[in-house]
Formats: sequence, C-alpha cells, structure tokens
Amino acid sequence: MINEGIYLDLTSEQYHGDKSSISRTALMDFKKNPRRYWAKHLNPNRPPSESKPSWEFGTAFHTLILEPHLFAEQYYVMPEKVLLKNVGRELYDQFKRVEKEGIESNLKPIAWEHWVSLANMRDSLMANPKARDLIEGAIYESSYFWRDKSSGLMVKSRPDILNGNIYVDLKTIDDASPSNFQREMAKYGYHIQAAMCREGVRILESRELSACINICVEKNYPYGIGIYIIDEEAVNAGHREYKQALLDMRACISDNTFQDYEPQIISLPTWATK
Repeated sequence: MINEGIYLDLTSEQYHGDKSSISRTALMDFKKNPRRYWAKHLNPNRPPSESKPSWEFGTAFHTLILEPHLFAEQYYVMPEKVLLKNVGRELYDQFKRVEKEGIESNLKPIAWEHWVSLANMRDSLMANPKARDLIEGAIYESSYFWRDKSSGLMVKSRPDILNGNIYVDLKTIDDASPSNFQREMAKYGYHIQAAMCREGVRILESRELSACINICVEKNYPYGIGIYIIDEEAVNAGHREYKQALLDMRACISDNTFQDYEPQIISLPTWATK
C-alpha cells in the first residue's frame, strides 16, 4: 500500500500495481457495474490482465515523449523484415543477434512500422508550437495518492504533465477531431480524470488548477494534433460522478455485495427506429 503523498519517481508499474487506491480506470469499471470492478480489481483469483495493443502503443508513445531516457531501457525496435536471401548471412546473423539480445534483456519489442508511426507522431507533436509549449519544461508522470474524506477510500491520479497550474493529458487517438474527442471523453471518463487530478492537486498542494487540457495525437498519417480544454462544467460533472461512485463503492465494499447488470427492459436505440 502506498501512503498519501506526491511521488515524483514512482514507475508506471508501481503506480498501477497499487490496488489499495482507486484510479480513474477502477472507477469506470465500477460505473459499468460493481461486479466488473470486483472481478478486475478485488478478486484474489482474477486472471492476469491482458495488455491490448492500443494500450501498449499508447504507453510506448508516452515514454518516448515524456520519459525518453527510459525508452531505450524498456523497448527495442525490430528492424524491417529481414530475409537471408536478400541481405546475406552476415547482416542476417546480426539482425538475429540483436533480436535475441532484446528478448533476453526482457525489452518490449516494437515492430518497425509501429516505430515509424511513433516517430512521426512525435515529430508532428513537437512541430506544433502550442502543444510544445504545454509539454516542455513541465513536470511529467508524478503520482498523487490521497484519502477521500467522504468515502474514506484511498484515491490516486497520475497526471501526464503538470505545467504550472495547467494539467495536460496526452492521448493517442485514431481521430483527433473535436466531435470524436467529445465522444471519447464521455466514454472513457476523461472529464473524471481531470476532476480527480484537480482534487489531488488541491488536497496535496493546496493550490488550484487553472485549466485541464487534453492533447490528442492521431496514430496515422497525417498525424493530426487536437488540443482541447475541458470546460469547467464538464470537470465539475466529472467531480460529481467520481464522488458519487466512491460513495457507492464504499457501500458495496462494506456490504461485500457487488451486483452485476440489473434485469431491465431494453428498447431499440433512437437511431435504429428511423
């Protein structure tokens, strides 16, 4: 269990490995239904979580941008497809040796085509003056742990970027348009994430954030950049949602009752009746 406080040198694995504190991901699982939260976060016999390719890609991008000094320690880039008949024995053996060393060193492999996308995304991001100003000279990947007064539960938040009083989250996304980001914000609770970060900074540092911003980077050419300020109404809605979810979670934990989806009558969605 990690105590209350701000940790500047906590690794991502240490942060996510602490199951005694509630993250935005855990809250979103609970909001789907309490049993999902129990199964994924409390069940002592739960299977190991499976990493999705999109998550692994996003984590690699975060490391490349925010912790580039760790990138070479955690990843190795696999060369383009190498065939013995095309490159000859010497180069082929060299490729195989590099591949073997990467595997034996427990480095995470990145396919060549994924590396090309990551590098192009980085270049597109840093070529955008407004995005670059939000990123450079900031504090990256700090971890906040605090106890929620209303529910008594421990909560945590790991802002990608804190630039003065501005919270910035870096997102890899297929479509960085405003309309698509709006849908993703509601689906994945980015407004809840912003509210949690705001409260962590307020409680642990006694200061107020002036803005909560998401920088979205498209994963495919032309690697478009979207910079979106989450408005105060949305952040306040996220605050209400997460505080209520914590109270409901506390009740489930106290009663040791985690219900699945409730039986209910289902109609066709509006768009399907037109």
